[in-house]
Amino acid sequence: MTCQEARAYLEAYLDRELPAKETLEVDAHLAFCMPCQWIHAKEREFRALLRTRLRREAAPETLAARIRQGIRRLERRSRWQPIWRGLRWAPLPLALAAGLLLAAHLADRREPAKPDPARALAAELVRKHVTYSQVEEPAEVASSDRLQLAGWFRDRVRFDVPVPDFSPSGIRLLGGRLSDLGDRPVAYLFYAKGRQLLSLYAFPRRELDLPRGGWTEVNGERYFLTQYQGHEVVLWGRGETLFALVSLLPPEELLDCAVTLSRLLART
Repeated sequence: MTCQEARAYLEAYLDRELPAKETLEVDAHLAFCMPCQWIHAKEREFRALLRTRLRREAAPETLAARIRQGIRRLERRSRWQPIWRGLRWAPLPLALAAGLLLAAHLADRREPAKPDPARALAAELVRKHVTYSQVEEPAEVASSDRLQLAGWFRDRVRFDVPVPDFSPSGIRLLGGRLSDLGDRPVAYLFYAKGRQLLSLYAFPRRELDLPRGGWTEVNGERYFLTQYQGHEVVLWGRGETLFALVSLLPPEELLDCAVTLSRLLART
């Protein structure tokens, strides 16, 4: 995919309206192209600014009075027209719609709440997991050779990418690819247990805020467990690298995988 093609797809990519095939192609392009990464990151920042800074416009105070007057006129008119006598409450849907419109404008004039960074991150990871699960061959390198995959990532990213062995838990390695999270490169490993896909992500922390509470501690390591759209997500960090696991597997199985990876990292 060329830069021109990637930038033409960028709006739909950010709106998550691209088909899975084109999404993968844009992912692969953004993993290597610094100019397109910059454009992508600035567009995401602009959208985030709009969501957090813009306030909802309040309706004029006279609007409610005008709506009530209009409703009363319609009701009086319906009573004095015999042909519509059996439908004297026909204006009711209009009144209901007007009331809902007024409520939407006047209900909340407060600043919108800031998004939860951990939930936003989990949502993005789950969306990638779902997108790649719809593709027949999502991996750039389809291999069960852990050393081969570790070497492939070593040549492409500036952080260590461990490739754990989950086979004692019946989870087999399928391959890996590069992806992105905004301006962060992401090493993405694919595993499977039966027909369930398991996604393992590794990416730089870069001042990413994680929640202060709600962590689970196992063997001295802390893990944050959450859900998004029925998928289980486990987040944890080691040094300047963050890791995440996403799957439809039960949370205790996913946590066991995270603990296995932490043991591997402790030996390196």
